[in-house]
Amino acid sequence: MAHEPMSPEEYKHHVKDVYVTTVILSVITIVEVVLAVFYEKYFIDARDFPRLPLRIFVVLASIMKAYWIMAVFMHVKHETKGFIYSILIPTLFLVWAIIAFSWEGASWSDMRDMFGNY
Repeated sequence: MAHEPMSPEEYKHHVKDVYVTTVILSVITIVEVVLAVFYEKYFIDARDFPRLPLRIFVVLASIMKAYWIMAVFMHVKHETKGFIYSILIPTLFLVWAIIAFSWEGASWSDMRDMFGNY
């Protein structure tokens, strides 16, 4: 089955998607870097200032960037729901496994520090 060539309107739409996505990714990255540098410059000596909000923002920004990259550059937004879920669910399990193993490893490290290396 042969593919039909793209019309000029479809081509312009795809080019526009790429440019919009590039701008979105650039803005998110610039905001991430500015916040990290701002934190480093003004709050690194303030021991009471929590890092959790910055970490949460960086994680959420990374998730947003991953979504845009997969949707536009990997053409996932044009796929069926079943195919999208077949990509998303194993990825979520992989992320969960990384978090769970990191948490467990930190627990073992804390116990080793507390009770010694027997």
